[in-house]
Amino acid sequence: MPQTCGTCDNFITPTVPGLKCSQCGVCYHIKCVDISKDQYDNFKSITGLEWKCHICRNLVKSNTASPCKCCEIIPQLKLLIDKLSDSVKTLQEQLLEAKNVPADTNYEEIVQEVTDRQIRKSNLIFYGIPEQSSTLSPAVKISKDLDYVKEFLAEFGNMDEPTTTVLKCNRLGKFDPNRSLPPPIRIILDNPDHVLSVLRKVKENRNRMQNSQRFHNVKVSSDKTPKQNAYFRNVKQELQRREAEGESDLQIKFVKGIPRIIKVSDNLKS
Repeated sequence: MPQTCGTCDNFITPTVPGLKCSQCGVCYHIKCVDISKDQYDNFKSITGLEWKCHICRNLVKSNTASPCKCCEIIPQLKLLIDKLSDSVKTLQEQLLEAKNVPADTNYEEIVQEVTDRQIRKSNLIFYGIPEQSSTLSPAVKISKDLDYVKEFLAEFGNMDEPTTTVLKCNRLGKFDPNRSLPPPIRIILDNPDHVLSVLRKVKENRNRMQNSQRFHNVKVSSDKTPKQNAYFRNVKQELQRREAEGESDLQIKFVKGIPRIIKVSDNLKS
Protein backbone atom coordinates (compact mmCIF):
# COMPACT_ATOMS: atom_id res chain seq x y z
CA MET A 1 0.00 0.00 0.00
CA PRO A 2 1.44 3.42 -0.95
CA GLN A 3 2.60 5.57 1.95
CA THR A 4 1.18 9.00 2.60
CA CYS A 5 3.01 12.24 3.33
CA GLY A 6 3.23 13.26 6.98
CA THR A 7 2.51 16.88 6.01
CA CYS A 8 -0.11 16.89 3.22
CA ASP A 9 -1.44 13.34 3.73
CA ASN A 10 -1.31 12.61 -0.04
CA PHE A 11 0.21 9.47 -1.49
CA ILE A 12 3.92 9.25 -2.23
CA THR A 13 4.51 7.90 -5.78
CA PRO A 14 7.46 7.60 -8.19
CA THR A 15 6.28 10.76 -9.94
CA VAL A 16 5.77 12.58 -6.63
CA PRO A 17 8.68 11.16 -4.61
CA GLY A 18 9.36 11.43 -0.91
CA LEU A 19 11.88 10.63 1.82
CA LYS A 20 11.44 8.41 4.85
CA CYS A 21 12.68 9.67 8.24
CA SER A 22 15.28 7.29 9.67
CA GLN A 23 14.23 8.25 13.21
CA CYS A 24 10.41 8.06 13.26
CA GLY A 25 9.75 6.24 9.96
CA VAL A 26 7.28 8.84 8.65
CA CYS A 27 7.47 9.70 4.91
CA TYR A 28 7.33 13.24 3.48
CA HIS A 29 7.06 14.66 -0.05
CA ILE A 30 10.31 16.38 -0.95
CA LYS A 31 8.34 19.53 -1.79
CA CYS A 32 6.67 19.46 1.63
CA VAL A 33 10.06 19.51 3.33
CA ASP A 34 11.72 22.03 0.94
CA ILE A 35 14.05 19.57 -0.76
CA SER A 36 14.76 20.12 -4.48
CA LYS A 37 14.79 17.33 -7.07
CA ASP A 38 18.57 17.66 -7.44
CA GLN A 39 19.05 17.40 -3.68
CA TYR A 40 16.78 14.38 -3.63
CA ASP A 41 18.74 12.68 -6.45
CA ASN A 42 22.06 13.38 -4.73
CA PHE A 43 20.71 12.06 -1.47
CA LYS A 44 19.48 8.81 -3.03
CA SER A 45 22.81 8.29 -4.81
CA ILE A 46 24.74 8.07 -1.53
CA THR A 47 24.39 4.63 0.04
CA GLY A 48 23.71 4.52 3.78
CA LEU A 49 22.93 8.22 4.15
CA GLU A 50 20.12 8.82 6.64
CA TRP A 51 17.61 11.65 6.63
CA LYS A 52 15.66 12.97 9.62
CA CYS A 53 12.44 14.96 9.40
CA HIS A 54 12.07 18.44 10.90
CA ILE A 55 10.19 17.09 13.94
CA CYS A 56 12.96 14.67 14.89
CA ARG A 57 15.65 17.29 14.24
CA ASN A 58 13.90 19.72 16.59
CA LEU A 59 13.72 17.01 19.26
CA VAL A 60 17.46 16.44 18.95
CA LYS A 61 18.12 20.19 19.29
CA SER A 62 15.94 20.50 22.37
CA ASN A 63 17.67 17.53 24.02
CA THR A 64 21.09 19.15 23.64
CA ALA A 65 20.06 21.59 26.38
CA SER A 66 19.20 18.78 28.79
CA PRO A 67 22.66 18.63 30.49
CA CYS A 68 22.25 22.25 31.62
CA LYS A 69 18.78 21.52 32.94
CA CYS A 70 20.13 18.46 34.76
CA CYS A 71 22.76 20.63 36.46
CA GLU A 72 19.96 22.82 37.80
CA ILE A 73 17.82 19.89 38.92
CA ILE A 74 20.54 17.78 40.62
CA PRO A 75 20.87 20.00 43.77
CA GLN A 76 17.08 19.99 44.14
CA LEU A 77 17.04 16.20 43.84
CA LYS A 78 19.77 15.89 46.47
CA LEU A 79 17.79 18.08 48.85
CA LEU A 80 14.67 16.01 48.22
CA ILE A 81 16.61 12.78 48.84
CA ASP A 82 17.92 14.16 52.16
CA LYS A 83 14.38 15.06 53.25
CA LEU A 84 13.09 11.64 52.24
CA SER A 85 15.96 9.99 54.11
CA ASP A 86 15.05 11.91 57.28
CA SER A 87 11.41 10.93 56.86
CA VAL A 88 12.37 7.27 56.46
CA LYS A 89 14.51 7.40 59.62
CA THR A 90 11.62 8.94 61.56
CA LEU A 91 9.24 6.25 60.30
CA GLN A 92 11.75 3.56 61.25
CA GLU A 93 11.94 4.93 64.79
CA GLN A 94 8.15 5.07 65.03
CA LEU A 95 7.93 1.47 63.82
CA LEU A 96 10.56 0.46 66.36
CA GLU A 97 8.56 2.15 69.10
CA ALA A 98 5.42 0.40 67.90
CA LYS A 99 7.19 -2.98 68.10
CA ASN A 100 7.78 -2.39 71.80
CA VAL A 101 4.03 -2.19 72.39
CA PRO A 102 2.71 -5.62 73.44
CA ALA A 103 0.84 -7.45 70.71
CA ASP A 104 -2.26 -7.76 72.89
CA THR A 105 -2.51 -3.99 73.37
CA ASN A 106 -6.10 -3.09 72.61
CA TYR A 107 -7.78 0.05 71.39
CA GLU A 108 -8.69 1.25 74.88
CA GLU A 109 -5.07 1.00 76.04
CA ILE A 110 -3.91 3.03 73.04
CA VAL A 111 -6.50 5.72 73.75
CA GLN A 112 -5.47 5.74 77.40
CA GLU A 113 -1.79 6.14 76.46
CA VAL A 114 -2.56 9.03 74.08
CA THR A 115 -4.71 10.71 76.73
CA ASP A 116 -2.02 10.24 79.38
CA ARG A 117 0.61 11.82 77.14
CA GLN A 118 -1.68 14.74 76.39
CA ILE A 119 -2.25 15.37 80.10
CA ARG A 120 1.49 15.26 80.84
CA LYS A 121 2.41 17.74 78.08
CA SER A 122 2.13 20.66 80.53
CA ASN A 123 4.21 18.97 83.24
CA LEU A 124 7.86 19.30 84.24
CA ILE A 125 9.73 16.92 86.55
CA PHE A 126 12.54 18.23 88.79
CA TYR A 127 15.15 15.93 90.28
CA GLY A 128 17.69 16.67 92.99
CA ILE A 129 15.79 19.39 94.87
CA PRO A 130 16.42 18.95 98.62
CA GLU A 131 13.41 17.74 100.56
CA GLN A 132 11.87 19.98 103.22
CA SER A 133 11.92 19.05 106.89
CA SER A 134 9.33 16.51 107.98
CA THR A 135 8.38 18.78 110.88
CA LEU A 136 6.79 21.26 108.48
CA SER A 137 3.16 21.01 107.50
CA PRO A 138 2.36 19.67 103.99
CA ALA A 139 1.17 23.11 102.86
CA VAL A 140 4.37 24.81 104.02
CA LYS A 141 6.56 22.15 102.37
CA ILE A 142 4.74 22.58 99.06
CA SER A 143 5.07 26.36 99.33
CA LYS A 144 8.82 26.13 99.93
CA ASP A 145 9.26 23.62 97.09
CA LEU A 146 7.35 25.95 94.78
CA ASP A 147 9.52 28.93 95.77
CA TYR A 148 12.64 26.87 95.04
CA VAL A 149 11.30 25.80 91.62
CA LYS A 150 10.30 29.36 90.68
CA GLU A 151 13.74 30.64 91.66
CA PHE A 152 15.36 27.98 89.48
CA LEU A 153 13.07 28.72 86.52
CA ALA A 154 13.64 32.45 86.75
CA GLU A 155 17.42 31.97 86.68
CA PHE A 156 17.85 29.11 84.21
CA GLY A 157 14.52 28.58 82.48
CA ASN A 158 13.88 32.17 81.38
CA MET A 159 10.42 31.90 82.90
CA ASP A 160 8.83 34.69 84.89
CA GLU A 161 5.30 35.17 86.08
CA PRO A 162 2.79 36.45 85.05
CA THR A 163 3.59 35.32 81.49
CA THR A 164 3.81 31.73 82.76
CA THR A 165 1.87 30.35 85.69
CA VAL A 166 2.63 27.27 87.77
CA LEU A 167 -0.79 25.74 88.36
CA LYS A 168 0.32 22.98 90.73
CA CYS A 169 3.39 21.68 92.54
CA ASN A 170 3.77 18.38 94.39
CA ARG A 171 6.32 15.76 95.42
CA LEU A 172 6.13 12.34 93.78
CA GLY A 173 6.34 9.95 96.71
CA LYS A 174 6.27 10.17 100.47
CA PHE A 175 8.91 11.53 102.84
CA ASP A 176 11.52 8.92 103.73
CA PRO A 177 14.48 9.91 105.97
CA ASN A 178 16.44 6.87 104.75
CA ARG A 179 16.07 7.75 101.08
CA SER A 180 19.42 8.59 99.45
CA LEU A 181 17.86 10.86 96.83
CA PRO A 182 14.95 13.24 97.40
CA PRO A 183 11.73 12.36 95.56
CA PRO A 184 11.20 14.37 92.37
CA ILE A 185 8.90 17.36 92.14
CA ARG A 186 6.24 17.68 89.47
CA ILE A 187 4.88 21.05 88.43
CA ILE A 188 2.02 21.77 86.03
CA LEU A 189 2.29 24.85 83.82
CA ASP A 190 -0.58 26.73 82.22
CA ASN A 191 0.73 26.15 78.68
CA PRO A 192 2.52 23.10 77.18
CA ASP A 193 4.53 25.42 74.90
CA HIS A 194 6.21 26.83 77.99
CA VAL A 195 7.45 23.33 78.86
CA LEU A 196 9.41 23.11 75.62
CA SER A 197 10.73 26.64 76.09
CA VAL A 198 11.95 25.88 79.62
CA LEU A 199 13.65 22.64 78.55
CA ARG A 200 15.48 24.45 75.74
CA LYS A 201 16.66 27.21 78.06
CA VAL A 202 17.79 24.77 80.75
CA LYS A 203 19.81 22.90 78.14
CA GLU A 204 21.42 26.15 76.97
CA ASN A 205 22.28 27.08 80.58
CA ARG A 206 23.62 23.63 81.51
CA ASN A 207 27.20 24.81 82.06
CA ARG A 208 26.08 27.74 84.21
CA MET A 209 23.88 25.40 86.26
CA GLN A 210 26.84 23.12 87.01
CA ASN A 211 28.73 26.09 88.43
CA SER A 212 25.79 27.10 90.64
CA GLN A 213 26.25 26.15 94.29
CA ARG A 214 22.50 26.15 94.91
CA PHE A 215 21.24 24.39 91.77
CA HIS A 216 24.11 22.23 90.46
CA ASN A 217 22.34 18.97 91.43
CA VAL A 218 19.00 19.89 89.83
CA LYS A 219 17.88 18.13 86.66
CA VAL A 220 14.71 18.82 84.65
CA SER A 221 12.79 16.67 82.20
CA SER A 222 9.38 16.40 80.60
CA ASP A 223 6.81 14.12 82.24
CA LYS A 224 6.97 10.77 80.45
CA THR A 225 4.42 7.96 80.62
CA PRO A 226 5.55 4.49 81.82
CA LYS A 227 5.51 3.26 78.21
CA GLN A 228 7.71 6.15 77.10
CA ASN A 229 10.16 5.42 79.92
CA ALA A 230 10.21 1.73 78.97
CA TYR A 231 10.94 2.60 75.36
CA PHE A 232 13.76 4.93 76.40
CA ARG A 233 15.28 2.16 78.53
CA ASN A 234 15.18 -0.14 75.49
CA VAL A 235 16.96 2.50 73.40
CA LYS A 236 19.69 2.86 76.06
CA GLN A 237 20.12 -0.92 76.16
CA GLU A 238 20.41 -0.96 72.37
CA LEU A 239 23.05 1.79 72.58
CA GLN A 240 25.04 -0.23 75.14
CA ARG A 241 24.80 -3.36 72.99
CA ARG A 242 26.04 -1.60 69.86
CA GLU A 243 28.91 0.05 71.74
CA ALA A 244 29.87 -3.32 73.23
CA GLU A 245 30.01 -4.72 69.68
CA GLY A 246 32.55 -2.07 68.70
CA GLU A 247 30.48 0.77 67.24
CA SER A 248 31.70 4.23 68.20
CA ASP A 249 30.54 7.86 68.04
CA LEU A 250 26.98 6.92 68.98
CA GLN A 251 24.58 8.95 71.07
CA ILE A 252 20.88 9.23 71.83
CA LYS A 253 19.09 12.22 70.35
CA PHE A 254 15.42 13.13 70.63
CA VAL A 255 13.88 13.69 67.20
CA LYS A 256 10.35 15.08 67.39
CA GLY A 257 10.11 13.71 70.90
CA ILE A 258 11.28 10.20 69.97
CA PRO A 259 14.69 9.01 71.26
CA ARG A 260 16.86 7.44 68.60
CA ILE A 261 20.49 6.38 68.24
CA ILE A 262 22.54 8.43 65.81
CA LYS A 263 26.17 8.82 64.79
CA VAL A 264 27.79 11.93 66.28
CA SER A 265 29.09 12.81 62.80
CA ASP A 266 25.50 12.66 61.44
CA ASN A 267 24.36 14.94 64.24
CA LEU A 268 27.05 17.50 63.38
CA LYS A 269 25.91 17.51 59.73
CA SER A 270 22.33 18.24 60.76
